[in-house]
Amino acid sequence: MSTILSSSNTSESTLKPRVIHQSAAMQAALLVRVQYSRESKVLFRRECLSHLKASLAPGQEASA
Repeated sequence: MSTILSSSNTSESTLKPRVIHQSAAMQAALLVRVQYSRESKVLFRRECLSHLKASLAPGQEASA
């Protein structure tokens, strides 16, 4: 029974950073629309992509 609990805790702990990164990516994507300068748009696009990549990376902890 303890194996089931530890495996569910593991999957839950890997899910949380994924959700955080996906939420941050969505926020950055929304902010691209309201930016006026090209540089600002590029910055938010890069931020969005980096969070999406981090959310897809297996076994990575939240670093951003």
